[in-house]
Amino acid sequence: MGITFSATLALLGTACVGTAISGVPSSTATVKAGSATLGSRLTAAGFSDPGAADRPWVRWTLAPGASTAELESELREMAATGIAGAEIGQGSFPSTGQLAALYRTANSLGITLSLSHGPVSAPDGFSIDDDQARKQLVHGSSLVGGGTTFSGALPEPSTTNRSTLVAVLAFRCAGACPADGQITLDKDSAVDLTGRVKDTDTAGVLGGTTRGTLEWSAPAGADWKLLTFWSTGVQAQPDLLTKAGTDVLTDNMDQEFAPIRQLMRANGGDFLYDSHSADRGSPTDTWSNTMAADFRRATGYSLTDYLPLLVNLPSTGFGGASPAFRFDSATSAKFRNDFYQVRTDLWLDNHVRPLKKWAKSTYNYAVRLQPYGDNGAAVDSIQAAANLDRPETETLWFGDEVDNYLPEASANHMTGTKWYSIEGSAALNQAYAQTWQDQVVRMNKAFAGGVTKLVYHTYPSDTGSSSVWPGYSLFPSSFSGSWGPRNPNWADAKAYNDYFARNQLVLAQGEARTDVAVYMQNYVYPQPYTQGDLQYWSDPSLAEHGYTRDYVNPTLLDLPNATVKDKRLAVDGPGYKALVLDSEQLPASAPSRTGIPVATAKKILGYARSGLPVIVVGSAPGTVPGLDAKGDQDLQPVIASLLAQPSVHVVESEAAVPGLLQRLGIEPSAEPATPGPLVSVHRADADTDFYWLYNQGSVTNDQEPATLFDPNTSAEPLDTDVTLQGRGTPYLLDTWTGAITPIAEYTRDRDSVTVHVSLSGDDTQVIALTTDPSRFGGAGSRTTEGLHVVSTTADAATVRTDGSLAVEAAAAGTYTTRLSNGRTVRTTVSSPGPTLDLTTRSWNLDVQDWQPAAPYGTTGAAGVETAETPVHVQLDRLAAWTDIPQLRNTSGTGTYTTTVTLPSTWKKGTGARLDLGQVTDSYTLTVNGTAVPVPDQLGATADIGSQLHAGRNTVTVRVATTLINRLRTLSGALSTRSAQANGLVGPVTLTPYSITEIS
Repeated sequence: MGITFSATLALLGTACVGTAISGVPSSTATVKAGSATLGSRLTAAGFSDPGAADRPWVRWTLAPGASTAELESELREMAATGIAGAEIGQGSFPSTGQLAALYRTANSLGITLSLSHGPVSAPDGFSIDDDQARKQLVHGSSLVGGGTTFSGALPEPSTTNRSTLVAVLAFRCAGACPADGQITLDKDSAVDLTGRVKDTDTAGVLGGTTRGTLEWSAPAGADWKLLTFWSTGVQAQPDLLTKAGTDVLTDNMDQEFAPIRQLMRANGGDFLYDSHSADRGSPTDTWSNTMAADFRRATGYSLTDYLPLLVNLPSTGFGGASPAFRFDSATSAKFRNDFYQVRTDLWLDNHVRPLKKWAKSTYNYAVRLQPYGDNGAAVDSIQAAANLDRPETETLWFGDEVDNYLPEASANHMTGTKWYSIEGSAALNQAYAQTWQDQVVRMNKAFAGGVTKLVYHTYPSDTGSSSVWPGYSLFPSSFSGSWGPRNPNWADAKAYNDYFARNQLVLAQGEARTDVAVYMQNYVYPQPYTQGDLQYWSDPSLAEHGYTRDYVNPTLLDLPNATVKDKRLAVDGPGYKALVLDSEQLPASAPSRTGIPVATAKKILGYARSGLPVIVVGSAPGTVPGLDAKGDQDLQPVIASLLAQPSVHVVESEAAVPGLLQRLGIEPSAEPATPGPLVSVHRADADTDFYWLYNQGSVTNDQEPATLFDPNTSAEPLDTDVTLQGRGTPYLLDTWTGAITPIAEYTRDRDSVTVHVSLSGDDTQVIALTTDPSRFGGAGSRTTEGLHVVSTTADAATVRTDGSLAVEAAAAGTYTTRLSNGRTVRTTVSSPGPTLDLTTRSWNLDVQDWQPAAPYGTTGAAGVETAETPVHVQLDRLAAWTDIPQLRNTSGTGTYTTTVTLPSTWKKGTGARLDLGQVTDSYTLTVNGTAVPVPDQLGATADIGSQLHAGRNTVTVRVATTLINRLRTLSGALSTRSAQANGLVGPVTLTPYSITEIS
C-alpha cells in the first residue's frame, strides 16, 4: 500500500502533496506578520482613544456608477465616526483609476482598504472551460445487466460545460440498482475500463478526451453500473487546488493592479475571500488537473476505485445532498476523511500559503479568509486558520453561537495570531431594522468566542441610478444592516465604534489563557440553526462553572509550543490545564469522534506521562480517521497505554467533566461563586491579567429578535462574586466611556483576587489585575499601597479621585467596612433623598421624523434625499412611539426634556444614578447642558450626581432609531415587518446616594 495515511495525518501537512505541504506554519512569527499592529500595549490614553489598528472596519458595497467624489466623501465620513478599514468588492468593483483616487484619500485618512471580488477572484472574462479553471467531478452512468454487453458512446454527464474524461469504471450493484436515489456498490467488484475506451479526441483539458466509445460485457449474475467520470468547470475562476491556478490569479492581479501597486503597499490592507465557494472561500471542488496524482502521493493508495464516492459531493446550499453512490458505511466515511484532509492540504499548500507570500512581498498586503461555508466545503477550519494571516468568521453562518466561533479562535490562541475578524452582524429579515443594541449583543457573543475585529455587514455607498429612498443597498429587504448616515441612529456611530474598539483592544492584549483543550479533528462546520442550534460541546455545565475551552486538532498539537511543562499544555500560549477527548462531540461524523491519528495519540500519551490531566468522555478513540487498517492496529496499544496512565480519567458524559476538574483541583481562571451564565475571556501579558466578562443571555431566538428588549430574550441581570486567577490590583475598564478606575472592594488570595460583578442582561465588564498600577495612572497609583476594602455593609465601596476610600449608600444608616489592614470602620450617613420616578413626569418630546424628500419610488440622487419633519409632543407619561398617535410610524431622532427639582438640602458631591429602563435605540444624555460621558447603552444607566444641583435641573435624553417603522409603510417588501417600540419607554428612576469617605 506504500505510505500509510496515518503517517500522513500525523504530520498533517509535512506529508508531500506535489511539494511539501505544511499543515502548520514553520514558526509563529510567520502567522503574526499579518497582524503585528493589533493589540498594542494597553494604557489609559490608548484605552480612552484606541488607535486605528483596533477599530472596526466596514464591508463597503459600492453602487454601480457611484462617483469618485461621492466615495471619497464616504471615506471621510467613515474616518469621522471611528471606522478604520473599508472592504471593497461586493456591489460594483471600481475601475483602476477610481481605486487610485480612493487609495490616495484612504492613505491620507489612515483608513485601510481591503479588496475582494473583481480581479481578486478571477481575470476579467475568465472562462469556466479554461484549462486552469476550478473543477468538479461529474459522472454519467448506464445499467448493464449481468451477462449482457454495453456497446456504444460513453454515458455523458448532465452538463453543458466542457467535460474531460477521467476514468471509466464498472461496479456490481450490492442488491438493487434503482434508477433514482443512492446506490450501494460492491467496492471489491471494481473493473477499470478506462484503457479500453476508443474513438477519443484531444479537445479536453490538457489534451484529454471529451468523448469515446466502449464495448464491454458484464459478468453473469447481478446487475452492474457502468460509470464514466468527467472533470468539468465548476466556477469561472482559477483553480484553488493547484499552484498553476494560483499563478493565473496572481499574474492577473499583478497586471490589473500594476498602476496602483505603490499606493497599495503604502496602505497595507488585505485581500478578502468570503465563505461562499463562489467567492473563493473554502473549496467545495472535488477535482483538479493533478488530483489523482496528488492524492496517491499523499495517501499511498489510488483514488480511482473510490471515484463513485465523490460525485454529487459536496452539496451546494443548505442541508447537504447525499452522495450518488456508497460502499459500506465505514469505507465510505473513512475515504471521505482522507479526501477532505488531502483537499485541505492541497488548498493550503498550493493556494493559501503562496497567496500569502505573494500578497505580502508584492503589495504589503495580508490574506483574510473565512475558512468554512457552503455545506460541502469540507476542510479542516482549525488547520486553515492556523495558516492564515487573518482568519474571519461571521454571525450569519454560526447564528451567534459562542461555541461555534471557538475553533478558529483556538488556532489563533496557539499560534499567537491576534486578528480574528467577523462579518457582523448580518441577520435575516432585519434590513433597516437592526438596532445598535442588537449589534452590541451579537458582537458581545462574538467577543466571547475570541473575535477581535468587527467588519460591519454592510456599509453601502449612497446613490445608484435605480436606488430609491433611503439609498443603494445590496439587501434592501433581506439582510441587515445598510449601516451609515442614512440611518438616524448612525448619529451615535462614534460612541459605538469607540466601544467596539476598546473591547477589541482588550481582547488582543498579550496572550490568550484558556482552561481546557478539547480535541477536535473536523471537516464539517454546519450552520447551528440547520442542526438544531448545534454546539460542538453541547453540555452547558462546563461553561456555567466558569471553565473556558479551546478546540485543538493535530495541526495545533504539532506546533513547537504544544509541549507540557508543570502539568500544563502550551505554557507559551494558552496554558491548558487539561486535555479532553470527547466522544459526544458534535457533529458526530467527518471524522468519527472516536477516531484519532496514531501520531497524535502518541503525542497525547506523552502529555499524560508528563502529568497533564487527560479526560476521556465516553469511549476512547479506537480507530484512525482514514483508510488505513494497519493504522487501526497500531493505534490499539497506544490507547491502552494512554488509559493506563494515572493522569488519565474516564467519565461517562460531558456533564461530568466540571465535577472531575474540581476534584482534580483544576480551577477555572474566572470562577463565579455559583454556576451561571457568566462567560469569560482571559488575556495576559507580562504584568497584567485582563478579564473580559459577559453575562450571556439568549443565543438564538424566534425570528432573530431585532432589539435587546424583545420579549423572547432570556438575558437576566447577574450579581455574583467572581474569583480571578492572577496577582495585583484590580481595575475596572469601562468600555463605554474609556475610563479606567481602581476597584475598591475585593479579597486577595495568594494567586487570585475575588471581586463582585453586577451585569445587566447581555452586558459585559472588563477587569484587569495588574502588578504595575502606574500602567493605568489615576487614583489607583495614589492609593495607600495595598489598602482596600475587604467587605462593607454599604451598597458599594469606591476609590475617590484623590486616592482615598469611600462607601456609597442610598439609605440612611450606619455601615461597617472591613479593610485589608485588619481595621473595621463604622460610617454613619444621613439620607441622600428618596428615589424619584420620572416616568410619569411631564416630558417635552421633539422629534425629527425622517421621510423621503421626494415621492417614495423616485430613483437616483433625488430619490434618496431625506426630509426631517419636526413633530412636537407633550407627554404626561412616557410611552413607546408606537403607542403615541403622532409617532406610530415614525423613524428618526427624538429629544426628551424634563425638569427635576432637588431640595435646598441637596449637597454637592451627592451621587445619583439615572436608570432609563427601556430605550430603543441609541441615546445620549445631557444634564443641565453638560453631556454625560457615553452611558451604558445596554444597561441604560448613568451616574449623573456630579451634574446635579439644588433647585431645578434639566434632564435631556436624545434617542435615535432605525428606519424600519417608516420604511414598512412605504416598501411593499418590508410591509410585513413588525414595528419597533422606539423611544424612551422607561421606567425612568433617579436614585440619590451618599458618598462618604472612610475615615
